[in-house]
Amino acid sequence: MPVAKYRPPEGYLTMAQAQERLGISKVTFHRLVRRAGLPTHRDHRDTRVRLLRITDVDRLMEPVPEQAERALT
Repeated sequence: MPVAKYRPPEGYLTMAQAQERLGISKVTFHRLVRRAGLPTHRDHRDTRVRLLRITDVDRLMEPVPEQAERALT
């Protein structure tokens, strides 16, 4: 029996997929998620997987004014 690859619900990414989408290291990604206060979600089909909304991840790719960046540190 073949093992099915996990697919997140529509509109969500796994933490690994979000990290890859942003092109940053795992440590940097987790720090960024924590600083930005992004909510993570669980999938009832596999509670080990943490999910992020695609819109939240895409927002992290947008430039921010310097004043707002200083507030995060």
